[in-house]
Amino acid sequence: MENKKIQLAYLDEKVILTMIITALLGLVITGFKYKNYEHCFDFHIKAKANFFRTDEPIRFETDALYAKEFQWDFGDDENSQTNISSVVHAYNLPGEYTVALTINGTCTEYKTIYISKAPKLENPLLMPRFICPQMAEVGKPVTFQDTTAGAHSWEWRFGETAVVDATSSTASYVYKTPGLKTISLILNNDPKQLGVCKVYVNDKTVAPARSNARMPSRQPSFVVVPARPQSPTLEEQSRPQPAITEPPKPQGVSISKQELETKLRGVVNNYLTAENFSAYFCNNLNVPVSLNGTEITFTQFCNKLSSIKTDKKIKQLNVQQIKSSETNCLIGLNVSLKMKKEFLGIF
Repeated sequence: MENKKIQLAYLDEKVILTMIITALLGLVITGFKYKNYEHCFDFHIKAKANFFRTDEPIRFETDALYAKEFQWDFGDDENSQTNISSVVHAYNLPGEYTVALTINGTCTEYKTIYISKAPKLENPLLMPRFICPQMAEVGKPVTFQDTTAGAHSWEWRFGETAVVDATSSTASYVYKTPGLKTISLILNNDPKQLGVCKVYVNDKTVAPARSNARMPSRQPSFVVVPARPQSPTLEEQSRPQPAITEPPKPQGVSISKQELETKLRGVVNNYLTAENFSAYFCNNLNVPVSLNGTEITFTQFCNKLSSIKTDKKIKQLNVQQIKSSETNCLIGLNVSLKMKKEFLGIF
């Protein structure tokens, strides 16, 4: 009887010891989670602009000045990531948009804005003309040039600061953060003489893998804001001018972000090809695609996708469209593609 009692006491000590160890482990895990937990303080989004209209820049700001990373989603399939608390964006179409800001990758705030259609300019002489590259790279200077006849002062804003960045007809700028940037130019201190374009800034170039295939040479592409004609003389203004009709420019077919990603999965499954996307790119299938930081053409991108054979190997496919506001054509894509670990991907 005595032996049995001693054995029971020994078992109770083991149970107690196990409970103590479990409790200590729980405290350690709880402490680790608490140490790494980031509390979401209240913050707000402010939208500042003279008018909330199409093709006119809007500055978005936040009072979350303690944050280090700012991920903006403008609600029109365009987004921007910065390390400063403000960003500039312009909308191509009227409507209601919900802007989302995520700070430090954890806390998100929303703001709804309403964009109206900008009135048609009564005086075409107010339309500025400037040259704006479609692509740029972090850390490398990019040049913008105004060619408007009669302009005598310039206010450039390159979409990364809250101030005027340059005041000359030709200006260079070095971007510090990647993403889609909205550039605006005001001429002659007149807000009516406003021009806007968009540039996609790639992260620092990643050396592409060696391949026997040669990349086709591609000339630098430019976005030109509609031309401002030379000022006519008084005699010319008094004469009746014949109506001039310009030939219509090719217009791209709109496609949503989700639909585009679905169609690209169709390329992976080999029932769609690059030619099926011609209408969205205005028949130019050699537009640049930034694939995980490496620039290739859209045709080469489709060839890579088709070699995967099945979209079951894909963990994530995220595509950002870069469109021409003048023609609605896709002029570039920024693609993030991740493969599942159990498969050996080619990316």
